[in-house]
Amino acid sequence: MTGPTALEDEFGDIIAKARRGQELDPGGLARAAGLAAAEVARIERYEYTPSEAAVRRLAGVLGLAPEKLWASACRRYVPAARAGHHRQVTVTTIGPRGAFAANAYLITCNRTKASLLVDPGGNADRIIQAIASAEAHVEMVVLTHGHGDHVGALPAVVARTGAPVFIHAADVALLGPLASLVDERLIGQEHLAWGAQSLHVQPVPGHTAGSVCLIHAEAAFVGDVLFAGSVGGTHDRENYARLLEGIAAHLLSLPPDLCLYPGHGPPTSVAEERANNPFFPSCG
Repeated sequence: MTGPTALEDEFGDIIAKARRGQELDPGGLARAAGLAAAEVARIERYEYTPSEAAVRRLAGVLGLAPEKLWASACRRYVPAARAGHHRQVTVTTIGPRGAFAANAYLITCNRTKASLLVDPGGNADRIIQAIASAEAHVEMVVLTHGHGDHVGALPAVVARTGAPVFIHAADVALLGPLASLVDERLIGQEHLAWGAQSLHVQPVPGHTAGSVCLIHAEAAFVGDVLFAGSVGGTHDRENYARLLEGIAAHLLSLPPDLCLYPGHGPPTSVAEERANNPFFPSCG
């Protein structure tokens, strides 16, 4: 099964996320950037792309990288990361169907066929079919965070596989009734082993209090922390700053060729995000 190819966030999403994260209202952003409030609203509805000069002014107000933001406005960035088959693991992306659906990932050890399942958000039948097609034994289910679009298929998957469920303790409450399915509450920095593989649980809060990235030697599964050319949503300055600091410290510092698998949209790489993500003006 192949994953999505379209970017999760367009130019308008990037402007809206940077504005909300800094607690700016559309009128305030418009005044600071020399635009009309109606123009900002149209940008965020994907109806309008302003001039390069205006995009650069927006970048300056929002603390974004001007060249990278203009490339986003022109739709020039499409990640070219090679994904799926790695030397140690095979990653099956079980792509979304329907609005707000998330990517689920089946990570299979090439040596043993043991698997780890990340974020079974929906399309339970497709997830179970992917497990059967891979002839995989799912040893654990790990959730990058507790939002509903990443956990909806959890009951069916647990019933089918009997695998234990892991999530950061700070996000258990987000699961509501599904919290009863949790077997292990993570605190971060754990190493989870399956087959001949292991990954490191790295907390990167901001999108949610318990958002984690799952870092393997060949790939990282980043949930809604990072998207190709963008970042996860936040709604206040504190969490916005925490998210960007966490990404810079824990993801963009990883080896350049490491493949990044986000919760929505296509895979990317550390090098591509350093070079193209507007939220990180100091990287390039």
